[in-house]
Amino acid sequence: MKKIQEIASKYNVSEETVRTLLEGLKLSGGRQVQFNISELGGMGQWQGGMVMIGDMFNNSLKAKVAELCAELSPLSQTVLEEEKKQEEAKPQKKNETSKKPAEKRTLASFNGSQNGHRYAYFASEEVLELEEDGKVTKYSTKGYPLSGVQQSQDNGGRSLSFTYPGGTVSAKDLKKVK
Repeated sequence: MKKIQEIASKYNVSEETVRTLLEGLKLSGGRQVQFNISELGGMGQWQGGMVMIGDMFNNSLKAKVAELCAELSPLSQTVLEEEKKQEEAKPQKKNETSKKPAEKRTLASFNGSQNGHRYAYFASEEVLELEEDGKVTKYSTKGYPLSGVQQSQDNGGRSLSFTYPGGTVSAKDLKKVK
């Protein structure tokens, strides 16, 4: 994709770095991305105006990551829409069963993994899925429009909490669904 080459050149990063960020942004609808890319300071994340990178005190690199992700965010949404249109336009094979619209799964609004837990939030379904040791538990997020994730560590162990406009909520405070 020519656009990837242009952006890589503009920010003086590899095309692979741009592709990796773009793929991560597509998973969240362009809202956030977590990455582990050495040329961007190692492990890091971007969400809107917030940037964290492993090379914490490198402010010029933080600014570069912020600008790069801000430019890729709308592109990720455009690419995702184009991919959906291409998928819908593909002819269906005769022996392939058609899914009813209600059975189609939406893409996660955001997902990731921290502290040995995997999580995926489906805003349109108001569902948060957490996976631990291969077991997936679903939680209703009705009344909690999640926008991000936080991790904490204390003597009791590690935990995840999720941000929403009213503050934070942990999975144990949400109702389990089947």
